[in-house]
Amino acid sequence: MNLNLASGARLLAAFALAACVASASSFSGTLTPAANRLTWTGTQTGVIGETQTGTGLANPPCNASVCDLYALTVTVPATFYAANPTFSIHASAAWASSLNEFDVYVYDSSGNLVGMSTNSGGVSNDADLGQLPSGTYQIQIVPTIAANTSYTGLVTLAAEPSVPTGRARYRLGDAQFSVQQLTRPPSTVNTTPAGSTFFEQDAEPRIVHDALGNLFVTAIQGVPGGSDTWKSMDAGRTFTYLGEPDGTQAAGSQLDLVGAGVGGGDEDLIALPNGNLVMTSLWLGGNTTCVSSDSGTTWICNPDGSTLPADDRQWLANYGNQTVYITTKQLGADLVGTSSLYAARSSDGGVTFPFVSQITTPELGVQPGDQGNILVDQSNGAVYNVFFSSGSNQLYLAKSVNQGQTWILKLVVSAPPNVSLAHVFPSLALDGAGNLYIAYSDGANSYLTSSTDGGATWKTPVIVNAGPALRTTVEPWVVAGDAGKVNVFFYGTPAASYNTPTAQWHIYMAQSQNALAPVPTFYLNTASPPMHIGAICNDGLACASGTRNLLEYFYPDTYLDGSALAVYPDDLNVNHATTTTAAFFLKQTAGTRIAGPKQ
Repeated sequence: MNLNLASGARLLAAFALAACVASASSFSGTLTPAANRLTWTGTQTGVIGETQTGTGLANPPCNASVCDLYALTVTVPATFYAANPTFSIHASAAWASSLNEFDVYVYDSSGNLVGMSTNSGGVSNDADLGQLPSGTYQIQIVPTIAANTSYTGLVTLAAEPSVPTGRARYRLGDAQFSVQQLTRPPSTVNTTPAGSTFFEQDAEPRIVHDALGNLFVTAIQGVPGGSDTWKSMDAGRTFTYLGEPDGTQAAGSQLDLVGAGVGGGDEDLIALPNGNLVMTSLWLGGNTTCVSSDSGTTWICNPDGSTLPADDRQWLANYGNQTVYITTKQLGADLVGTSSLYAARSSDGGVTFPFVSQITTPELGVQPGDQGNILVDQSNGAVYNVFFSSGSNQLYLAKSVNQGQTWILKLVVSAPPNVSLAHVFPSLALDGAGNLYIAYSDGANSYLTSSTDGGATWKTPVIVNAGPALRTTVEPWVVAGDAGKVNVFFYGTPAASYNTPTAQWHIYMAQSQNALAPVPTFYLNTASPPMHIGAICNDGLACASGTRNLLEYFYPDTYLDGSALAVYPDDLNVNHATTTTAAFFLKQTAGTRIAGPKQ
């Protein structure tokens, strides 16, 4: 299957109105530097409901019989903005009870969405519109959960606060994507020996590219099925199945499963500057690392890849061609019920990992929960890792400036004790200037925070999702390009909870070209067709059957020309007679990119 998805009119028309408001009102006003505050009060007597079908990122334009409409005339000279660069326009609605909700959408005279605010669970929605040029606009106040409820509307022209408060602006993006399923030869289907611990196939996929533009994808089948691997030499138009590199670990570990594989529980893959590939695969006793020096044709594997027992969720990163790091969470080897994070370092390009250090200790200090990826700043060798606390309500950065010998921990985000941030792994990215980004989800929204000083200080996190299609988002992953430019991929649904049995999910991409700005703008793009219906459980092996089919992450990439790349698991558009899930490859084919072409 090969699909091309576009934003714009198709997205705006995707949602239907389930019930119309019995009566609505129209208002108007002119905003100028002198008359810089406009206010009105409205009461909605009905509720607009949204279907859970389609891929729309914004409500369809309303009229006065459906929504309250405010005809806004902006008369602000460009010279005013030039003299007052911190001033911007906001349109907001406020109401009395958090049980209700009014969404705010703003369109220009051509029907283009210029801003929206759709947060749930509060008593206001504030759309930061930036420096709107003079012209006419329509503000739509949408009563999502607000029958017989009054609200106060407000439009202001004022200076933004000097200290960031976690606000962002939202627009519809212009990215388009092609989508295709990655397949295996018929002879390799259902050949997993002795069943599978996780009963999944080709989930948790990872995609990387080498300096020549070759693409490599790996995805797990679950223990002991190994990890499927593919290669593309034509920028993703076609893929060749390479088999399971970690299958050769069976001979080394003397488990009498030669060629069948005993890994596949977790995996990661990196491409070194010289073109060599390094892969890691989790098995029941530890992890295997495999190295290929011929672009994936043959592999040399070490079944004791990190020299540590009882590993869980390992990640790879490199510094140049020879230094390779692997981090892992060790499950209570020293003390019952405790865990610790370790880093192992290789000086031979990932063949052996003799140097091991503790990031956290099981006896003292911060106790780790889920651990995210590891990255190395290629300009200075600084090593970064990201993880949650054992209570899942705190987010930490670990940093080493001496090749992983010692680590400094920095608390990045702290949520209330009853709020879990582990939906699922935190993800870390470095842009071309060395700025850091972390993405995570609280089970409702996905967030992004950034640091411009090597992780010493962090901006207040901002929500990256908005609109009725993205009421609930989980498992975000951030990748960075040029300075201040990022893509955040995630699962999104219009359902009110990630546990909704009828929730329909897509892959979405939020792109920012100014992620380091005090108020960044996110351009929202639908990247895939529907790929899962039902709950997406983040409770590991405690999840109910069918709610963990997608497992816990997909790791995107940015290609040589700056295009977004991702491989994601899909259990909706596959032949369930042969597999539970399949890996689908998507590539950005048009629209704004986060990096320029590599020279």
